[in-house]
Amino acid sequence: MICTLCKQHTEDASLCPGCTRATLERLQRLPRMWASLDAWLAPGSTGSANYGGRVRLAEAPLPLNQEVLDLRSAGGIVGVLEDWHDAVRETRELAHTPRIGALAHRVNTAAAGLSSHIHFIALWDQGGDFAREIERLVDRVRAVVIPGRDPDEPTLLGYCIAVDPSGIICGNRLYADMGRPVQCAWCLCQYPPDTWLALRHYQPGAPNPDDTRDADAVEDTATAA
Repeated sequence: MICTLCKQHTEDASLCPGCTRATLERLQRLPRMWASLDAWLAPGSTGSANYGGRVRLAEAPLPLNQEVLDLRSAGGIVGVLEDWHDAVRETRELAHTPRIGALAHRVNTAAAGLSSHIHFIALWDQGGDFAREIERLVDRVRAVVIPGRDPDEPTLLGYCIAVDPSGIICGNRLYADMGRPVQCAWCLCQYPPDTWLALRHYQPGAPNPDDTRDADAVEDTATAA
């Protein structure tokens, strides 16, 4: 037989051993990935300001990422996992698991349930479709939180949103560095990792006319040297 995912030869199974292991690893990772998306739902508001009268943040809030909302919703990751869990249990003539509790609990329950059936799924005629959909879910989350690129290439974090006393936005490119706070090379405004989400949502040049929130709520997220 041919593995329905990688097209390698396998014996009497829809998924080869390698694809079975990879699918199980993705399943086990999805609850953590689902939880990680929470940080991308709303701007952060932590940190303390120390501007010294030099700069402030540009007031240009961006809309929330619709992809994050879709993945975190009841019809997103949790819905896909629960639908497949029901399909497996129905095929095996087992009772469905009730969809109750908080979404985080449901994601963990469905992922754990599917993981316990992985050997059946590897033999199942729908195993390839299942594995492909799980792989797509993981890829979608990664595209949000870890944009795909060469590991040696610096990750563009955004553009500096500091504004000088005359009202000019800095706009210098900022690159992510998990080892230390990011500092704008032009105006010296600093952006520790816990401020990066706010930076993303307050990038200049793309205002959301429906959002009337005061940017003062996030002015504590960056510091100027």
